[in-house]
Amino acid sequence: MDHFKRINDEYGHAAGDAVLVELSRRLGGTVRSDDLVCRWGGEEFLIFVPGLAAESLDIQARRLLAVVGDHPVVLPDGRQLPVTASLGYARFPLPRQMVSLDWEQAVNLVDMALYSAKGRGRDCAAGLTALDVSDVAELHVVEQDFEAALNRGQVGLAVQARDQADSGSPKQSR
Repeated sequence: MDHFKRINDEYGHAAGDAVLVELSRRLGGTVRSDDLVCRWGGEEFLIFVPGLAAESLDIQARRLLAVVGDHPVVLPDGRQLPVTASLGYARFPLPRQMVSLDWEQAVNLVDMALYSAKGRGRDCAAGLTALDVSDVAELHVVEQDFEAALNRGQVGLAVQARDQADSGSPKQSR
């Protein structure tokens, strides 16, 4: 979720808790019954969606942006609070990925995509589209500086804003 600390600071922790509960409800209602939604820490959620085609994953990312940001959260006192989220996502294995990743490395790469989305203004999704590394040493270089790896072309990233939800394809970076 974007700017969650500000929500807690301005509206109080009870409001922050209400936002998290509502966000959890919205996310859970947007995925398939076999998918997994879990709170990953603080205001972060991890969604595991096995067996989804790459095109469907892009659609799901846009759907998640919309379900979070299109309608304000109604707080217990009746106030309406607009909220947005930034997403990082990927379908593994990635094209050109020659190194086997364990689940922690995969989550770490998706987390880097998430921070890339936040760095691009928030309220958007950044999907990993490629990982061009041939050995573990190159993977560690990517993990050390994701943005530099993106600029070198070692990482492919598709970025889409919530307002693109109905307009079509994401912007590709590589």
